Amino acid sequence: MNTNIEKHYREVVLEYQELRDELLDAVSDEDLAFHPGGANLTLGGLCARLAATEQAYADSFRTFAAKFESSAPEADAAASVAALKALFAATDAAFAAALAGVSDADAASRLVDRGGGHRLPVFLHLEVYREALLLFCGKASVYLAMMGKQPPGKWRSWIWL
Repeated sequence: MNTNIEKHYREVVLEYQELRDELLDAVSDEDLAFHPGGANLTLGGLCARLAATEQAYADSFRTFAAKFESSAPEADAAASVAALKALFAATDAAFAAALAGVSDADAASRLVDRGGGHRLPVFLHLEVYREALLLFCGKASVYLAMMGKQPPGKWRSWIWL
């Protein structure tokens, strides 16, 4: 793995993935069924969508092409905290393995094709993934507020709106 990518992954990205894990430790299967109304997903669907997004990012670090159209939430995982934790364990492992395969040469010269003519350097593409995690946390914090739940762990100082 490229040294800069590894450092950023270990010092920044893993911290944001831990926020997601804190959320799953603080909610129940019943909470995952919460639906805020409209065309929004349930809380569990939002979590499952993040897992699909993470898998798409993992794939993109192997292929240097991002394909997000397959990021539909897994219905079975969306209803169970245990299933979501297992799903995230798998996507986290795939993500770490994909990053481990990024060489110094790849990091220095390859671009990730995000579609629509948008190409990003590998490191910047990793930053956009971090932003996806932050967006998830922001959305999930709104769900928690609507449910009358307090934010878990680091959320109080990092995310809570």
